[in-house]
Amino acid sequence: MATAPTAGETTYIDFGRAFQFFFEDPDWLKKALIGGLFYLLAIFLVGIPFVAGYVVHVTRRAARGEARPLPEWTDYGQLFGDGMQIFGLYLLHVFGALIIPGSLGCLFAVLGGVASGSDAAGGVAALGIMAAYLLMFVVMFAVLIYFPSAYIRTAVTGRFSAGLEVRENIELIKRGPGNYFIAIAIYWVTSLIAQFGIILCVIGVFPLAFWSMAVTGWALGEVARRDPVLGGRTGYATVFA
Repeated sequence: MATAPTAGETTYIDFGRAFQFFFEDPDWLKKALIGGLFYLLAIFLVGIPFVAGYVVHVTRRAARGEARPLPEWTDYGQLFGDGMQIFGLYLLHVFGALIIPGSLGCLFAVLGGVASGSDAAGGVAALGIMAAYLLMFVVMFAVLIYFPSAYIRTAVTGRFSAGLEVRENIELIKRGPGNYFIAIAIYWVTSLIAQFGIILCVIGVFPLAFWSMAVTGWALGEVARRDPVLGGRTGYATVFA
């Protein structure tokens, strides 16, 4: 069953614990090294489903309130299947968001080519392409803010369709905006740390990037655990059984 926050816990996600729980696992180094190897393989797309699937399991264990949220690297078939589900959901959101701005950009690029002899038409086409890029930035930023809610509900319920239930996903954000944006902030901070490691080209950069993903999965699981619906009082408690 899902475990709602206890009386001794705060209402909001413990920001500091996000940087502690990973290293409290007795086998954290082994798990990080294996995760880093799969993250390296993600460059060739091979490792993406396994990393994504592992993060899904971290989210589920955090949502259950388990003291050790890091699962073992054992059931690779399950990890691959769960990861493919999330990866597919992500691609669907990204490609869906790019349809309108991408189409506008292509349209203005074609118009610019057709009217290449006219400075005025070329200027309009250039402005149109710039507007399409601006729209693309705005839409992708909106997806960046919205997608974690779709991810949480898909990971917690195990239903791909849950990630497409826009109204319910937005309601998840509205029920606990504080925790939701704390989780996003944790993602940004850990991503910056991982990017800093990449810039320095230090040894262990791939385990560090994997750590960032695992911490993000934990934070999103904490959002689910503190949610009045996903936290076990109604609805999805059976998912955590």
